[in-house]
Amino acid sequence: MSPRVFFGWLIVTVITVVLATFVVLDRPTAKFDPVEREPVFADLRANPDAAAKVEVRSRFGSFSMVRADGAWSTPDRFNYQVDSNDVRRLIVSISDMRYIERKTSLPERFARLEVDDVDGINAESAYVRISDDSDKVLAEAIVGRASARFIDGSVSGTYIREPDTTNVWLVSGIANVQTRLVPWLERSIVSVPANTVARVELSSGEGTVVLSRETPDSEDFVLADAPEGRTVDKRNVTSISRALANVDLEDIQPVGDLPLPGDAQTAKVTTFDGVTVAVRLANIDKKNWATFTASYTGDPTDQSDEAKAARATVDEINQRVSEWVYWLPSAAFENLTRKLDDVLEPKKEEAS
Repeated sequence: MSPRVFFGWLIVTVITVVLATFVVLDRPTAKFDPVEREPVFADLRANPDAAAKVEVRSRFGSFSMVRADGAWSTPDRFNYQVDSNDVRRLIVSISDMRYIERKTSLPERFARLEVDDVDGINAESAYVRISDDSDKVLAEAIVGRASARFIDGSVSGTYIREPDTTNVWLVSGIANVQTRLVPWLERSIVSVPANTVARVELSSGEGTVVLSRETPDSEDFVLADAPEGRTVDKRNVTSISRALANVDLEDIQPVGDLPLPGDAQTAKVTTFDGVTVAVRLANIDKKNWATFTASYTGDPTDQSDEAKAARATVDEINQRVSEWVYWLPSAAFENLTRKLDDVLEPKKEEAS
């Protein structure tokens, strides 16, 4: 082959490769059916605020959440309130879904996309039904796993299936459906910041432990009636002072359904502004249960803004917790049931 012919073919080859590269780069990352990007659930998209009921089914069971007077609660947990922000996020994420592409219609492949029937023993899918206050369906789908495909400049997408059909779609947006009920609940019980705590009193059949400090700037709590020759375990005392800093429930029961025994341990945490939170605690059927009440223990004649705010805090706590027994996390229960030996450093002869 002559040099002229060789270089001619070389130039043609280079041009072909460059053109092919541009074609590949210009090709969309997803192959679409001729379906416009219309909303998957047009009614919900048009008016997300019309949603009044959300139903969820999975292999873990089923539950519903209903809206009344602007708040969400669940009839499957004694009408206890659920986190309205979480419900809102789910509704908005589903209302924002738009069709991207049709996927497999073969049932044997549904599990791979997690859009198989929810009653399967290993199913990871979630059935979601959203309706208005007249029970008109605004959205209904079996929601599967998220897709990591690069779509329209983002890596978001979810596989869904129309119930009772083999119609599977990849849609825009991510819808994370929590398939267990407790995480939906308003889980916060009380929040008493550690830097506001002035006194902690822990009582049991073995006696009472009282820890206190004079000002919020005092770093160390003082143990009342400390045994001679013993020093306070600062790490455990710090944990006790923070025991009510942010307590979330593990589950709930109505007060009348689960009475605590008369010899239940007690804990009282008092803040510098006069808010006292009293807790009764007992282990029942291997679960750590507790009730809460609040009171104002400051100067009854004080009408300052700080005192009024403290009284308002007391009222808010009691209104929220008075009807319930709470299953506490183990760390909170442990810190609120400490005994005297727990707040003292080991005796020298016991130290290892």
